[in-house]
Amino acid sequence: MLSGPGDTQHHPLGTDGPHHGFWGCRQEKTWVLRTQLLLGCHLVGGGAPICVSPHPFVCPPASKRDIELLLKLIANLNMLLKDENVNVVKKAILTMTQLYKVALQWMVKSKVISELQEACWEMMAAMASDIILLLDSDNDGIRTHAIKFVEGLIITLSPRMADSDVPKRHENDISLERIPKDHPYIKYNVLWEEGKAALEQLLKFMVHPAISSINLTAALGSLATIARQRPMFMAEVIQAYETLHANLPPTLAKSQVSSVRKNLKLHLLSVLRHPSSGDFQPQITTLLVDLGTQQAEIARSMPSPRDARKRTRDEPDTTLKKMKIEPPLGEDDEDKDLEPTTVTAPKATSQTNVPSDTDITAEFLQPLLTPENVANLVLISMVYLPEAMPASFQATYTPVESAGTEAQIKHLSRLMATQM
Repeated sequence: MLSGPGDTQHHPLGTDGPHHGFWGCRQEKTWVLRTQLLLGCHLVGGGAPICVSPHPFVCPPASKRDIELLLKLIANLNMLLKDENVNVVKKAILTMTQLYKVALQWMVKSKVISELQEACWEMMAAMASDIILLLDSDNDGIRTHAIKFVEGLIITLSPRMADSDVPKRHENDISLERIPKDHPYIKYNVLWEEGKAALEQLLKFMVHPAISSINLTAALGSLATIARQRPMFMAEVIQAYETLHANLPPTLAKSQVSSVRKNLKLHLLSVLRHPSSGDFQPQITTLLVDLGTQQAEIARSMPSPRDARKRTRDEPDTTLKKMKIEPPLGEDDEDKDLEPTTVTAPKATSQTNVPSDTDITAEFLQPLLTPENVANLVLISMVYLPEAMPASFQATYTPVESAGTEAQIKHLSRLMATQM
């Protein structure tokens, strides 16, 4: 336990926490966090024993089985997550981004779960919930760090598919499909629901009318990453992009609007390149055209027919193929090869046939958008036009190249549906 002399602790993991001693010193708090960051990296990578502490009472013994240090570090990290210093909180969130995956893998590999392990995981889950709540923090930097944590949490608590675009450095990271459904403590379905709930929180955060430009840019990137690595969420991501495009936050300055639109365009192009984007290409293409993207650039970003054919062929066995490559972490012995098992990935809400409210409203509006009705809407709305053209409109306006086409009418109905 990282604690100072004279501290009193009652919880098995020290949740009562120290209230005096060296914890009262700001410099010592920041130093302990740096130590925990180093130990956290050591937990991920393994290696030789380390001791970087100038204070002997805060240097727990380290070995190749450094995962046991998590029991000693987690309570102090929980306190630092609630620290009044913004920089301490931000670094605590960064630490949690890695340690959550380490803790989950440790729990999954353990055949017998001790009381200390249960307490440790309960605290880890509570800290993850606290970080999600930090999306409503008053500090812009803390919100940005919380966005990146939620992105990693969603990816960890959802199954990797055969067409998931996973960066090489994350190929060995644990994710939902590697968790046995019969695990005695870690419940597969509970984690899956937590992952989907985290996505809902991120989507709600992104459409908040008072969101800052920095947070919005970070959220756009996180959603694109989620769509590429977890294609089952692509429908939600595209719909969120549509909603944002139709309702840019009014608090953004002209330069910020241009920056957000540029980032939206880049992320749409990156999602369009994914083999799973086929079902959403009309929506993505229409958004890109509205953002001023040239048809030649859109054509270059289309997934190749070969990738599309490969996805179609592999679709029935998307999870089975991955399971043969990445067996679930079901053994406690690190030196023993893991036996592969077959796990069927659950379907995300987007892949069910239940249409969203936006889909239902858009389908209702589309046949009503006749030339006569649209002309009447334009004439009625002209009485509400301001005397001078708003700077935000001037910055975002692009001529509609496909006005009157079926695709444009459908897009217009979706834009109106998102605003309703």
